[in-house]
Amino acid sequence: MDAAGHGPGGAAFGLTVEDLQTIMEHRGPEGLEVLTNNFGGVQELCKLLKTSPTLGLDETDIELRRKVFGCNVIPPKPPKSFFQLVWEALQDVTLIILIVAAIISLGLSFYKPPKETAECHETGMDCLYSASVREEDTYRDDEEGLEEAAGWIDGLAILVAVVVVVVVTAFNDWSKEKQFRGLQSRIENEHKFATIRRGVLEQIPVSDLVVGDICQVKYGDLLPADGIVIQSNDLKVDESSLTGESDHVKKGETTDPMLLSGTHVMEGSGKMLVTAVGPNSQTGIIFALLNEAPEDEPDDNKKKKGDDDKEAAASLRDQEQKKP
Repeated sequence: MDAAGHGPGGAAFGLTVEDLQTIMEHRGPEGLEVLTNNFGGVQELCKLLKTSPTLGLDETDIELRRKVFGCNVIPPKPPKSFFQLVWEALQDVTLIILIVAAIISLGLSFYKPPKETAECHETGMDCLYSASVREEDTYRDDEEGLEEAAGWIDGLAILVAVVVVVVVTAFNDWSKEKQFRGLQSRIENEHKFATIRRGVLEQIPVSDLVVGDICQVKYGDLLPADGIVIQSNDLKVDESSLTGESDHVKKGETTDPMLLSGTHVMEGSGKMLVTAVGPNSQTGIIFALLNEAPEDEPDDNKKKKGDDDKEAAASLRDQEQKKP
């Protein structure tokens, strides 16, 4: 049995991951039509997933559901190694110019032009006068020789400065990423959601949610999984994080029953059936596509991505501060 819902496990629940993803790919009246015509409505869907709209799961098959439909954890993108961060820091144009200048300076410091052999075509006093002049310039020649011998210091100093800047920049990026991941992990573990199990309303960690859970949603909630509305009371959701649509979307059993993970409940309350979790949810699918995107991005996109990371970190800190 694999996590995709194929084989005996998927058949045991009457639905596979692909079936549930097909439902969640549609929106509005179209999604309601697919749900009603192909699966008999949300009540029939509850029967296929062996859950009760009022009592929820009885927790006897939680592990089987995780094996069949997956866990509600989105695998994070592998962190960059310190050497990868060093390489990225070296892509700065200013540092590249400094490295080239240092290499040229070192090359010139070790280059020794051939000395011209002085030939005395004069006779007598002229040669003696020439010799006396060279003796007077000996001290100056010695100073020039010392300067030539120490010429490599300038190039080496530039390279040392570049190394220091690169190492400090890479270390700062590495430490920030580590702190961000730690904060994100702590918040995800502390985030709980109202879920009905065995007829009792419980606050359980969002990572423990499975397909078939019955969750209560209310104003201010950040939905942790994809689901279908079972019951609603003037329920409106902000889906701008996924669709870019700024207007709040009204949700209901007879209008648009699809609830997507990562969206915010802005008005009303309701109850939903969890249909997709973790990598199989709409947020998980988007994260997977982003992680597969090529690393070679224009500078503007990299800057925008950096700004988005800062905003995400600030949002995570705000969420942590709001917790009692």
